Parts: sequence; C-alpha cells; structure tokens
Amino acid sequence: MSDKGYRYSIDDCKLDEKTKKRVIEYRKFRDVCLEQIYGASGTSIANQVHDLAWHTAVFRTLNEARRLEPARAVNGPMWELIVAGYANIMTLGIRKLVDRDPQTDSVWNVVKRIEKRPELLTRELFICYDALPYDYEAVRDRLKAQEDAPPGTIRWLSNFGPDAWSTSKRMHEAFDALCGKPQKQKRGDTINLAVFEALREALKSPCITRVQMLASKSMAHAERLSERSGAIPNVTYEDVDEALKIIISVTNWIATNVFYDNAFGTIVATPIFDPLEHLDSPWVTSKHLPDLQIHWREISKAMDSWADADPFVPAS
Repeated sequence: MSDKGYRYSIDDCKLDEKTKKRVIEYRKFRDVCLEQIYGASGTSIANQVHDLAWHTAVFRTLNEARRLEPARAVNGPMWELIVAGYANIMTLGIRKLVDRDPQTDSVWNVVKRIEKRPELLTRELFICYDALPYDYEAVRDRLKAQEDAPPGTIRWLSNFGPDAWSTSKRMHEAFDALCGKPQKQKRGDTINLAVFEALREALKSPCITRVQMLASKSMAHAERLSERSGAIPNVTYEDVDEALKIIISVTNWIATNVFYDNAFGTIVATPIFDPLEHLDSPWVTSKHLPDLQIHWREISKAMDSWADADPFVPAS
C-alpha cells in the first residue's frame, strides 16, 4: 500500500490540489479515530471491549456450572473472590469506555473528536479519500464503452481505486443515509450532526449511568454516603450486558458507517485452548488441606502484626 492503511497515494486520487490537501487532513483525522478504536495499544477501544467480553464469557460459564450442579460443594471465599473480581472488572471497564477525560481512549471521546471536525465529514472526502471516483456513472460508462471481449466472457469489477465505480456507488448510498437522503448529491454534503447527538445519548443510557455510578461510588472511590447523597444504584448482570452491548454497537457503527471501515469480527476471542479444561477437578486434594490450614493461620498472624508496626518513627 502507498500509505499506512491505504491502497493508493494522495496523487492517485483524481482531485484538484486544494481537495488533495483536505484528503491528507482527512486521512490523518480518520487514522487517529480508527487507531483509538482498533489500534494495537492495550487501551484501544477494541482491546478493552475484547477483554471485558472474555471475562464475561468466562464468568457466565462458571456461573452456569454452579447452576447446573447446585448441590456441588464450592469453596465460598474462592467464589466470593471471583464474583467480586468480575464486578470490579466490568464496572470499572465500562466506566473507562465512556470516560470523558480527553486523554483516554473511550467511545465518548471518539464521538466528540468527530463532532469537532464537521468540515471533514463531507461526501467528497468520505468517498474519494483512497482514490475512488466521485462520479461513478462516468467511470461505469467509460468502462462499458471499452469492453470488447466476446459474449460470455467473465468481467471482473474493481473493488478499489479509480475504476471501482460500484464501490463508489455504494458509498454514495451510504452517505445519503448519513446526511438525510438529499434529492441531489453534492460534493459538499455533510453528515447530519444529529447522528452524533444520538450516539452520545445512547452512551448516556440508564444502564450505563448505573454502572458508572457504582464504579465511581464503590469501586474507584470509597465514597462516604450521606443522607443526601442517595443510595448506590443496584446494578444487575443484565445492566452490565446491556451497557457493554450499547458500547459495542456505537463503536461498530462509527467504524463502519462514518469511516466505512471494518466491523468487529468476533467480540469474544476464540481461544486456542479449552477454557473448560480441569473445571471438573478439585481446587486442591484433601491431603493438602491441613497444610493450607497452617498457611492460613500464618498469613493471618503476619497480617495482624501489621497493626503494631510503626513505620513513621526513625529507627534508633
């Protein structure tokens, strides 16, 4: 490819010099947004989503195992730790994905970044940024006039570049939906900004708000609750699922509709191992339980001694 992520160079785009400069700016803008969504960084939105989806699939499977065998003895503290860990991972993870701090990789910030550059959200840039023709009908007619192959010959259509009139046509249709389906298509048509308002409203869904409040008041901060502060909202697993579903849907919509890029593949990673392996094995064999009892008492005694430590007085 000529440039990172693009099949054609700026010079391959059949545009005037002024528009080529705008294409350069649009590509940079597009790259930044898609990097936040699909980048290799561990904080990219896609990587955050995949982590949360994986933890959800694992936890729900373990929870289902308990439902299938309700009489099976399970170590209480171990299960309590699993439940508390899942609750913390999910509530804090969802809060990060809708964080409004401009330094964070969040879906909210991608939406706000796009809203701030309405001058780049034009039909011409949307279609022509990687050398697709704007006037697809002219290209289609030109290619048909050049056909001299015998009847029955298979003719391949280009999907990319200056001759890809069918792709250009599809992108015109896609942009029509984004700008309100105008009667006449113009190069300067822009995406209706109400679209982004709707995306932000989706990210303010009551289920997301409840998860955010729980994370802020209980997980991230040990907030002292007063009579006027109100109770911490009761968040269910269904709230967590719905919140993550909305975040995934909004992210996917931006990537595929605003930037005509790839959609999410699988949300839950496909493991190269059996995630259920050894699930039917005991946590520890009975012969080691006495040793673990001793270990428990030693840890408890050592931690109890921490209360007597005085690290603030210099040793004499």
